[in-house]
Amino acid sequence: MNKRKEKTLNEYIELLAGKGLLLQDPAAWAADGTAEEKKDWRMQPVSYISYNSLDVKPGTLFICKGANFKEEYLQDAVKKGAICCLSECEYPNAGIPCLLTKSMRRAMSEVSGFFFDEIWNERLIMMGITGTKGKSTTATFVKAIMDDYCRSIGEKEIGFLSGIYTYDGCRKVKAKKMTTPETVELHRHLAACVENGCRYLVMETSSQALKYDRTAALDYKVGAFLNISEDHISDREHPDIEDYFQAKLKIFAQSQIACVNMELDDRYLSRVLYEAERQCGKVITFGRTEGADYYGHNVTSTPSRLEFDVDWEGGTEHIIVSIGGYYNASNALAAIAMTRALGVPFENIRSGLANVKVAGRMELYQMQNKHVDVIVDYAHNKLSYQTLFENVKKLYPDRKILLVFGCHGNKAYNRRKDLGELANLYADRIVLTEQDPGTESVRDICDQIMQHIDPDKPVTVIEDRGEAIRAACEMVDDNWVMVIAGNGADGYQKRGLTYVELPTDGERVQEYIDSHR
Repeated sequence: MNKRKEKTLNEYIELLAGKGLLLQDPAAWAADGTAEEKKDWRMQPVSYISYNSLDVKPGTLFICKGANFKEEYLQDAVKKGAICCLSECEYPNAGIPCLLTKSMRRAMSEVSGFFFDEIWNERLIMMGITGTKGKSTTATFVKAIMDDYCRSIGEKEIGFLSGIYTYDGCRKVKAKKMTTPETVELHRHLAACVENGCRYLVMETSSQALKYDRTAALDYKVGAFLNISEDHISDREHPDIEDYFQAKLKIFAQSQIACVNMELDDRYLSRVLYEAERQCGKVITFGRTEGADYYGHNVTSTPSRLEFDVDWEGGTEHIIVSIGGYYNASNALAAIAMTRALGVPFENIRSGLANVKVAGRMELYQMQNKHVDVIVDYAHNKLSYQTLFENVKKLYPDRKILLVFGCHGNKAYNRRKDLGELANLYADRIVLTEQDPGTESVRDICDQIMQHIDPDKPVTVIEDRGEAIRAACEMVDDNWVMVIAGNGADGYQKRGLTYVELPTDGERVQEYIDSHR
């Protein structure tokens, strides 16, 4: 692992001052000259950065961030060896100097990037993906293609950051809810990818990450814009759809090459193309729309396999994807456009997609004790629900649907109406359950969903998600299809203020199948 040269506190002070992010000269901290240890405090080396008081080492620059931050966290950090703090307010009793900033998000990005020398921009070829739906699937498709390509040229498999898992060239770790990690974790991951020998990385880039500067220190070789629909609208996320849209457009300011989906809603397509052309050196289009640079057509699908043809300037290629779902053609086309932007041959594209596995995305299970297919999918918003159910109806035109789902607590409140109405439209029977309820009551969330479901529609509320899946497996009738939406391969539930690790939806289904053979 490469050893980074430690920088002094004074260098961090100069950095923040130079960026206009320092509110005042911290020299006042040592003005009285009473403590011997204060004399040369600016020259102390910063050996670590953290905003978690449980993760502090001697020599740490501690970041005081978050709406729920308490001074006791800082005091704990000082006891463990923190030598300075970065904050938006003063803590005169901390016993260490405080670097006051007027913008914690920007300051944290600058400080973190400086600590890690932003080595990712020099030594890692990065691809970012934004969109309301399909980010994880597209990222997984890209990784499958790029891993195939890297094997063929003797390179290490690529780094990965998604809502499914992360991979830094050494360790694969299940993701914990946040699509794009907080700045310090993100930078630490990117630095590890470089130090562990990765040459490429693909990552999901959420609207929150773009809006709040988590990715501000990243230069993408390729940035992809998949789609957009009303989502993440709340007082904690985006106040309206325009704010959400503007956040997503920021990806182009960080990208050399833009990949744009020509299937975008007409309300947004021209604005996306304009911004891509204005900010990026090259724009590549894809989609099931004639005229796209990578045009997909002749799409066919079974529950477990997708096929289509793609026209491009060099001819036509036949693509097979080892995951079902008509809508995944768009995700595959995005992955094709992104990897072709890097010069990857179609030989690796065909091989990668033919062997790709995407946990929790159109994941198919078949019961043994009755004729029932079970689909586990990550769909959790209006656009992804509509796409999922249109696909299920195509794949199973004569079957009734039992749907298991819930809605998030404390955010995206519009989903309760949107998903309730879509469930009412497509499902013949419904089991409502938890979906990261947070500090809200699961029963209250379910009651709000039920306001948008017909009174005569069979609905069962079972608050515990595992119990809900088990009960649904018992109650589903022969020759039906069961859809479990929302979690995909996510093995956590946010209950209260903590994340509780639990079996995934697929593991729950497999457990039922194994016990009923």
